[in-house]
Amino acid sequence: MIWIRADANREIGTGHVMRCLSIAAALKQKGKQVCFLTADEAALPLLQEREQDYRVLHTDYRNPEGELEILESVLAGGQKGFFLADSYYVTKGYFEKAGKWMPVGYMDDMGRKELPVDVLINYNIFAESSLYGETKDTRLLLGPAYAPLREDFLEAPYEVRPRASRVLVTTGGSDRYNLAGQFLERALENPGTMRLNYSVVSGAYNVHLRELQTLERAHGNVRIYRNVRNMKELMQESDIAVTAGGSTMYELSAVGVPLLCFSFVDNQERIVEGFKERGLTVFGGNYLTRKEAMLDELVEKTAMLAADSKLRLACSKRLRQVVDGRGAERIAKVLDDMSCSRACAEV
Repeated sequence: MIWIRADANREIGTGHVMRCLSIAAALKQKGKQVCFLTADEAALPLLQEREQDYRVLHTDYRNPEGELEILESVLAGGQKGFFLADSYYVTKGYFEKAGKWMPVGYMDDMGRKELPVDVLINYNIFAESSLYGETKDTRLLLGPAYAPLREDFLEAPYEVRPRASRVLVTTGGSDRYNLAGQFLERALENPGTMRLNYSVVSGAYNVHLRELQTLERAHGNVRIYRNVRNMKELMQESDIAVTAGGSTMYELSAVGVPLLCFSFVDNQERIVEGFKERGLTVFGGNYLTRKEAMLDELVEKTAMLAADSKLRLACSKRLRQVVDGRGAERIAKVLDDMSCSRACAEV
């Protein structure tokens, strides 16, 4: 059994659960059983939609150490396997305890060095071994080769069209600052972007949905999508993507959609900066530090990219060299091997 500990809600969005669902799908293809453990019921719609087994711990997702007693009753007496956690709140003590029951792994975005885990996965573009120093007891799975994308992103065809007409806008699970709405309001007034068509993906916990729907009713070139199950197809239909930092950037890279990106929470900033430093995005800005100035420049760069097909072609080629879509498969193999090796050692 592979146990995956992850949460989703309005505060933290859906990214933790979504990327772990990709890993779960790859594990199931190998014949492994996978069960998600969640603090509360907020993530259940995502899990139920994908027919994923789960157990609700009825704990506080911000205090993982407080759930250790409950976790022990689930793991210690259950099937041996592997325990993978994806949470910014887990601690050294949490993994020391969990590691007594089975091998443990961690999905990391922050470069945390102190966690006693058997496997650490950081698929971000900035992830290098120097980030962690000497880790002789931890296997590191680093860089975009381990980006855990769904299987349908593998070798997805994409065409850079001579004339840009469609922009995909995605801001994550919650979009607390209504950046999609703020961007649209500016883009629909700018001469270089006002005639483009906008496909806006509204996350499961977006509290600004009504504001977006108001814009949709007022403008025939705006369409809002919720509960999206055809994300790859939306990307393939788009000439440009405007996206918040996060896993979506690696999906866009696998397809090859020219992108502009921004950050509005701390854990997104290093991803956006990494893409910007490597020339993989035309624009990378931080809303927390620049506010309206960032949004204005984002619209200007969208207009520039829309008008330049050669630039879009160059961006697409560079992005497709970053991610090949096999990251979840690579992670699943390591977790499968480690769960089997511990089980064999105990026989």
